Amino acid sequence: MKRRIYLDTSVVQIENDVDELSKDFIDAGILKEKSFDDCRHIATAIMAQCDIIVSWNFKHIVNDKTIDGIKRITNIRNLPEIKIYCPSMLIGGSDE
Repeated sequence: MKRRIYLDTSVVQIENDVDELSKDFIDAGILKEKSFDDCRHIATAIMAQCDIIVSWNFKHIVNDKTIDGIKRITNIRNLPEIKIYCPSMLIGGSDE
């Protein structure tokens, strides 16, 4: 069975709410201050109402701790949920 993947690209401006959400991720212990850019990446996608983040960044983004923590924070703040996947989850292959 073939999967179709549709990409919608947009330029989004980073607003203050993105930095506030990024700080929430750090304050909650999801990621550390040195990973603030990764937090901004995730927060920007959430505030832009993206459905999915696709990343090969297994250390900071595509891992159970981050995914669970992001879900917890978005639920608390009543923000839309975002799915976080590695590329192989969408195309059915392997990342090795």
